[in-house]
Amino acid sequence: MNVFKRLFDFYLDSSIHIGLSVYALTYTTLIFFKMPYDEAVLYFTFYSTIVTYNFIKYGSSAKQYFFVATRYLRYIQILSFVCFVLACYYALQLQLKTLFVAVGLGLLSTLYILPFLPKQKNLRTLPGYKIAVVALCWTGVTVVLPLLNADVSLVETNVFLLCLQRFLLILILMIPFEISDMSYDDAALGTLPQRLGILQTKRLAYVWILLFIVLEFYLRNAFSVAFFIAAGIGLLLIVSIWQSRIKKSKYFTAFWVESIPIVWFLLLLLCT
Repeated sequence: MNVFKRLFDFYLDSSIHIGLSVYALTYTTLIFFKMPYDEAVLYFTFYSTIVTYNFIKYGSSAKQYFFVATRYLRYIQILSFVCFVLACYYALQLQLKTLFVAVGLGLLSTLYILPFLPKQKNLRTLPGYKIAVVALCWTGVTVVLPLLNADVSLVETNVFLLCLQRFLLILILMIPFEISDMSYDDAALGTLPQRLGILQTKRLAYVWILLFIVLEFYLRNAFSVAFFIAAGIGLLLIVSIWQSRIKKSKYFTAFWVESIPIVWFLLLLLCT
């Protein structure tokens, strides 16, 4: 059991689970637009997500990221390097315009922790920006990149609605993390639970979940199987918000909450 727990912790700590969530959401975009399997985009998003999140979690400065002190972090560093090489391999298979957007999103993610303003400010420390930056990056990676690489026009109504729905989904998924981290986050971050309180933040999340389901209806334009799957995902989101607490177990947020996109993808893959 101890070996299993250590492997499972490494699976979570090394961001593999987050990578799978991003892979799943990217694949749902392909399913929605009935596009063929795109290995380059899917594996690029998977591997680059692992690299990016490990950099965000363990690289508050470049020196600390490249020179780690513990064996455990060294294993994560080795995995990140392998994923970086694989991400570069698949990046070379992307269209140039897709790669340009990917680089832009990568830079935005880097500014999440690296200072770019006076007094060592980064995007994460700017009040109210944390949740929006994460949602914007995930939307860009999981919706815009696969569509660009498939030469789908980004000015279509369905693309806009899907981006809005995906943005809302990420905002909702971030709420349990925002609430759980309240005891650790600096008050200057101005997170939603800090500004609105936990109860009001949960109520806002419930409204977002309703909008998520409504947007699914407009996207499908019918009470289809995919719509009812999305409604079921909405119920999972409601439960995750309702169960959110300060200092909640990391397994609740890092595994169960982040598994929701994977569940959505698997249901779509099996039932549609």
